[in-house]
Amino acid sequence: MDATVQQNQQEGLPIFKNRNFILLFIGSLFSAPGYYVYLIGAEWLMLSLDDNRFYFGMLFFAASVPRLLLLTVGGIVADRFNKRTILFISDFTRAILIFVLLLFLFMDAVTVWHLIVLAALFGISDAFSYPVINSLTPMILEKEQLQRGNSLIQMTTQISPILGPALGGTLIALLGFKGVFSVAFVMLLIASLTVLFMRLKQADATGEKKTPLEDLKEGFSYARKNELIMSIVFTAFFLNFFFTGPFSIGMPIIVKDIFAGNAISLATVQTAMGIGALIGAIFLASIKLKKQGLTVIISLIVLGVIYTSIGMSSYLYLTAGLVASLAFLLQLVNIPIMTILQKSTEKRMLGRMMSLLMTVSTGLVPISYVITSLLIAVGVSIQTIIIVSGIVVMFIAIYNLKNKKLRTLISS
Repeated sequence: MDATVQQNQQEGLPIFKNRNFILLFIGSLFSAPGYYVYLIGAEWLMLSLDDNRFYFGMLFFAASVPRLLLLTVGGIVADRFNKRTILFISDFTRAILIFVLLLFLFMDAVTVWHLIVLAALFGISDAFSYPVINSLTPMILEKEQLQRGNSLIQMTTQISPILGPALGGTLIALLGFKGVFSVAFVMLLIASLTVLFMRLKQADATGEKKTPLEDLKEGFSYARKNELIMSIVFTAFFLNFFFTGPFSIGMPIIVKDIFAGNAISLATVQTAMGIGALIGAIFLASIKLKKQGLTVIISLIVLGVIYTSIGMSSYLYLTAGLVASLAFLLQLVNIPIMTILQKSTEKRMLGRMMSLLMTVSTGLVPISYVITSLLIAVGVSIQTIIIVSGIVVMFIAIYNLKNKKLRTLISS
């Protein structure tokens, strides 16, 4: 009862007087950067352990498969149980996994397979945390606060590629892998403890209880009747195939093999991405987009051009600048779409809709990782892969100018 009263008192408050939002904001400030500190450490450790770049691609594939398979389950769990508890378990589990990796490092027993298994376990954790994060904001903020709230949470997320790689690269250079993973462990532990202080209203227990299978069917039926969700998912389904695999796998390989860089060089590129994304989030927190659908499509077209240019770049700092521009445009795509979906979805369905959106839209991502890895293994340069992928992304975006449902999407 007390939790319900506290939740009701939070509703309608300015964002930074809303206790739940502040705690979510602080938790994100530690969770997302902590993950990126771990990620740059894991990526560079994998590149250092084995020269076979196929294993590096498998690091991403191992994380994406369990995430994809369990996202729908994560959405059902998010709608059935306390979101705060799920978020705590997710961050706390990640901290424990990093602690285990530290033990292997101290025993000097780490292999590429340890990192791949660890990535898979992180993917399982992601499958339960992603639907919670994306469905939690609409529960603690009013509708008119959502674009600003999403942008602020995105700022904490986008500070991560700034602070995370910068801190991670520095720690690798100064303290080695033990130092970088120790900091990641502490940051994720703090994030998990912070969310425990949130007080959320318990889910309404009245009405007929449904089985998980019935919940799943209801979610699919709800999405099928929503033309906007189906339109966005269909586009994202193909875009992610040509973008996620080549970009995620390609940037570290380009830095190390093409630019002959080190961990600091990789941190420079990833930090540039964080800066661009942060600027995009601040931009959207300060204005209200009117023609959101047209903004999304135009941003995607320009994104495709810049993506292609990254594959042609021969200089580290030019590449960093292009990556920053690309990240800015990604915010002009992701935040408006997420805000509209949150506004138009019933709160009881938020977990399932967010997980369904991510499940279907990222369905080809594991295949993207595998194909990118195989192309690299048979001798196709990563720059060629990125150039071709960028051209395809640009044409997919141009084709969507015909999509009236998306093109005419406006702020409400």
